Amino acid sequence: MNDALKKFNQKELSGRDARLWKEWYELDAMCEKRRMKNPRKPSISYIVRRKNVMGLPTEYEIRYRVKSIVGVEDTPAPRKPIFGEMHKMSIVLPNNYPSADGNPLFTFITDTWHPNIRSSGSFKGHVCLTIKEMGVLASIRDLVVRVERYLKYQLYHAQNIYPYPEDQGVAEWVRQEGEPNGWVRFTQDTPDDESELPPPLPPEIRQPSKQKSTKSMTI
Repeated sequence: MNDALKKFNQKELSGRDARLWKEWYELDAMCEKRRMKNPRKPSISYIVRRKNVMGLPTEYEIRYRVKSIVGVEDTPAPRKPIFGEMHKMSIVLPNNYPSADGNPLFTFITDTWHPNIRSSGSFKGHVCLTIKEMGVLASIRDLVVRVERYLKYQLYHAQNIYPYPEDQGVAEWVRQEGEPNGWVRFTQDTPDDESELPPPLPPEIRQPSKQKSTKSMTI
């Protein structure tokens, strides 16, 4: 466990702070497993970019070391993909996280080329995770692994049907150029660790009860 995590007396945490600590604990445990598999180049790592007054993270930078498409060649169709190996993503937890209206904001800092991630424009880098009320129902650790599957093209939605691709231009490339040429099926150097689970939480940690809400949203 990260030394910064150990300094907290979990018995004194409740509500939002208890959830922030739990999310940090699970993310740290998963990243430590990745680091143990490849100490020099872990497939997923993180940096805490911002904390609240209690010293608990409210903004992360996630770093993925994985082969993924970062763009396409500037040529007539069919345009071949351009690959990259290092990808950085910001996660911002709003003040009303966790709640139905307090979904975390996932934004790529580096270039990406995926139908569920905005590749250009004022919302460049925005990740659409297509999970209702993810600020309540989904853990940060599971969402980070879900995005890894995006980067590996093991998970994507490119059809022009609900919930609709985040980037229509990339989705069109996937349908008309990427899939027909097999470019979205590429080999990986690292295993898919989606099934990894963090070690059990200490017995004094209790997950805050989920508040029922009549509102739902798709990101």
